[in-house]
Amino acid sequence: TQSTWDERMAVSGRRDVYAVGDCATIPDTPLPQTAQVAEAEGAWLAAHLAGRTNKPFEFASKGLLAYIGGFKALAELGIPIGDQKRDLHDRAAKLKGFAALVVWRSAYLTRLGSWRLRLQVPMDWLKTMFFGRDVSRF
Repeated sequence: TQSTWDERMAVSGRRDVYAVGDCATIPDTPLPQTAQVAEAEGAWLAAHLAGRTNKPFEFASKGLLAYIGGFKALAELGIPIGDQKRDLHDRAAKLKGFAALVVWRSAYLTRLGSWRLRLQVPMDWLKTMFFGRDVSRF
C-alpha cells in the first residue's frame, strides 16, 4: 500500500519516518511510478537528511523511453511535469522507430554500473542480432 507524505517526504503524522518510490505519494501531486522518480526522490532525501536542502521536493522528468520490440522504440525527451509547465509537453522531442532505439540503448548504457557491463551489453545485443535469442525449451 502507498503511504502519503508531505512535500519533504515525511510520512503523514511523523517527522522521523520517510517514504520514497512506489510506496509513497504526495496528495494532489501525482508522479509516475518509475525508477526516474524514485532515483530523484532518493537523491533529494539524501541531500535533505544531510542538511544540504530544505526546499520541498519537485520532480522534473528527463523524458520517457520505451522499447517495444525488434528494432523499435519510442522516446519523448525533456518532458516537464507539473501544471505550470504542462504546455511544454507539446514541445517535447518525440522519436519513434530505430532513432528512438538508438536513444534508448544509449541511455541504457549510461546507467550501467561498470565499464565491463558497458562493453558486454552491446556485445550481447550484437550477438542477438546475428544469432537470435538464446532460448532454452523444455
